[in-house]
Amino acid sequence: MRNNLRIMRNSATLEALFPKTREGVLAATLTQPDKWWFLSELAEYLGTTPSSLQRELFALVDTGILEQRREGNRAYFRAQKRSPIYRELRAIFEKTTGIAPTIRTAVAAFGGKILYSFVYGSVARGREHAASDIDVMVIGNIGLAELTPALRKAERALGRELNVTVYSVDEFRDKVNENDHFLTAVLKRPKQFVKGSERELDAITGK
Repeated sequence: MRNNLRIMRNSATLEALFPKTREGVLAATLTQPDKWWFLSELAEYLGTTPSSLQRELFALVDTGILEQRREGNRAYFRAQKRSPIYRELRAIFEKTTGIAPTIRTAVAAFGGKILYSFVYGSVARGREHAASDIDVMVIGNIGLAELTPALRKAERALGRELNVTVYSVDEFRDKVNENDHFLTAVLKRPKQFVKGSERELDAITGK
C-alpha cells in the first residue's frame, strides 16, 4: 500500500508541474542524459507521433534545457547538461520516473512475494553510460519466469536492459554465509534499494 501511494504521488507531482508531452520528453532525456534521441525514435518510445513532439522539442532547445545536433536532414536531441537548472530537473525526474521508481513500480505488483530488491553495479555507483545494463537483485518467493512480463515493461519504460538475479531468502542466506564470491562483491559495493533496506538485508544473513 505504501509503495502504491508513493507511485501515485510521483505521477501526480509530474502532472501538476508539466504538460503530458513535455513530461514525457523530459523524462526520457533527463533520465538518459548521455543519449542522443532521433525524433522518430523518441516518438516511438513515448508512443506518439513525431509531429506532436516537434514544437515541444524546439521550445526546450530554445530555453536551453535540451541541446540539438544535426546529421544531414536528421535532428537529434539530448539533455543540455550546461543548463543552470539541469541538476534540479534531473533530480525531479530521477525521483519520479527514473530507474529506482520504475523498478519499484514493477516490484510493487508482486506484493509480499518480493521481500528485498536493489539496484547494484555501475548504476548504483553512478558510473553508468547510456548503453549500460541495469543490474537488479530480487530476493523472495518468486521466480524469474513470473517476473519477466513486469521486467519487460520496465525495460521499455527505461529504454535499458535489466539484468536481474533472483534468490529465495534461504538461498541468499546460504550463499552469503558460504562467502559466495559474486554476492560478497555485490554486498560490499553501493546499492539503491527499491524494496527493503540495508539493515533488513543484513538481518536475514546475521551480519
